[in-house]
Amino acid sequence: MIGVVVGTAAVLALAGVFSGGAEEEATERAVPSAEDGGRQPSGDSGPELSTVRIGGRPTAVAAGQGGVWVADSFSRRAAALESEAADAKPTTFRLGGPASDVTVDERGAWYALPEQHAVERRELSDPGAAGETVDLKGFPSVVSSGESAVWALSGRSVERIDPESLDAGEEIDVGDFASSLAVGEGGLWVVAGNREVVRLDLVSGETDGEPVEVPEAFGVATGEGAVWVVSASGEVTRIEPDSLAATTSPAPVRGALDVAAGHGSVWVTSSNRTVTRLDPESLEPLGEQLRVGDEPASVSVGTDAVWVANGGDGTLTRIRP
Repeated sequence: MIGVVVGTAAVLALAGVFSGGAEEEATERAVPSAEDGGRQPSGDSGPELSTVRIGGRPTAVAAGQGGVWVADSFSRRAAALESEAADAKPTTFRLGGPASDVTVDERGAWYALPEQHAVERRELSDPGAAGETVDLKGFPSVVSSGESAVWALSGRSVERIDPESLDAGEEIDVGDFASSLAVGEGGLWVVAGNREVVRLDLVSGETDGEPVEVPEAFGVATGEGAVWVVSASGEVTRIEPDSLAATTSPAPVRGALDVAAGHGSVWVTSSNRTVTRLDPESLEPLGEQLRVGDEPASVSVGTDAVWVANGGDGTLTRIRP
């Protein structure tokens, strides 16, 4: 996330997922810890879950390049850990401001800092070292990497960052207030106006094809050969990248917060502290819902696992498919 929505805290508040301390304690007991072996009690063939304590309020997560990168939109705190280590210990560090989102590529981890009008890059090998800042025109809320660029969403526009020169290009107007973007499946996909998904050409920045109507849309992801849109109504819609056709029967996922795709599944976090796995073709659920932490605001697919940031209890859930 993958970051999915503008102002993670605002979306969580609208979904009604902020909860008290007693519920947080119950969640910690329900989710196996890494020390306990982390097995999710959902059958011998189900995914394996474990919990990594991060602290703070992790609201965005990005997995890739051998690591997991965490943002906290409530403070300047950030964290990173090795993704394949069974007993991974997080490294925490401070950014130039609260980060609303994070993405990662081979050149670094990129944090969106809305208050600073900037994106901050941290080295993969030494995330605690001082970062490099890219000044932007807008207030970046969501970042995504791909196609040799980093893309920052600010209100009605997208700014393209060159990862080598750290220069930001001209703003790309998306026509309406946008809440999410994702790179992949042949384009740059932007959720605009909470009602449509727009595909932009990765070279020209021009709109590519007609917008796809998705009522109450707020988040988008790519993977498994399609584009995935999560709506405030609790539905997940599949868009075919070539035809721009949207499925007429979205998958119902109550309280859906974020979506990611990979490892043969579509992964949807919900305000009821679960992750639902969907079959990419049929959109039918795969197995039981997986129990994660409190306020699972963000999900990201890595090479060896799926990672969920649980903002309400300061943890990450690692799901080994």
